[in-house]
Amino acid sequence: MRKLEVTRQGEIVKVPEGADPQETQERRARRLFDEMARNIGREAVNHLKAMYPAALAAVPKSAETSLTNRIRNDINWRMRPLLMAMIAMHQQWDEELGVEPE
Repeated sequence: MRKLEVTRQGEIVKVPEGADPQETQERRARRLFDEMARNIGREAVNHLKAMYPAALAAVPKSAETSLTNRIRNDINWRMRPLLMAMIAMHQQWDEELGVEPE
């Protein structure tokens, strides 16, 4: 049975399977951002497989994982200031509204 969670806006949403109900919003934002970065890396590798199959055939299988992780890490590194600013802005809004931190 899936758990339900009430958001600050009063909406009821399903908690994803395996999600930690005690996870803070900051941690959740970081995790979701990292998942998006990983997916972008995988899609880049899938594009290379489709468009340039000989290029990936010429390198070890570990090159796919390496490229995926390199793209993921680069996105996380370059976008970190934006993510931190968004988290800080959200925390400031919570303070202004008098919302208790999670």
